[in-house]
Amino acid sequence: HWYENAPTDEELEKELRKNYTHNIDTSREKHGQMNNFLQNMKDSNSDQQRKMDQILLGGRGQQKRLYAVDEKIYGTEEGAKLQKEAQQKAMTKAKRKKKKKKKAIKESDGEESQGELGKSNLEDMQQISTVKQSVAVVAVVGALAAGASIFLGGNRSQ
Repeated sequence: HWYENAPTDEELEKELRKNYTHNIDTSREKHGQMNNFLQNMKDSNSDQQRKMDQILLGGRGQQKRLYAVDEKIYGTEEGAKLQKEAQQKAMTKAKRKKKKKKKAIKESDGEESQGELGKSNLEDMQQISTVKQSVAVVAVVGALAAGASIFLGGNRSQ
């Protein structure tokens, strides 16, 4: 039915222009605005770009980005100097931490006497016996479970 009674393309266009001119005009206007917006976003010096930067700030005074590059000092001698200083600070901090750890280990080794060594050996033996008991308990429980499954009906339901 549609194929036989459908209006031609020209008739459909006339009807759309007659009934929906407002929608067509607003659509064209919005399309033009979107093109303007995208062109302004490409240009870094436009007012639109400044507005977007303000939106990114979110009410704060400055942008807070973690690994942002400061274009004023990137690739300059000052930037290289600041980077070298930051690396040196990190290295000295790591060295201090390592030194402190070694010192703590030496002190703990020096304080340990023969009596304490005996205590640690006794503690080790207690831990070993606890592990042996745990293994024995697991073996007994496993054997009981296997026996119970055989006794209560080893046949699987099919």
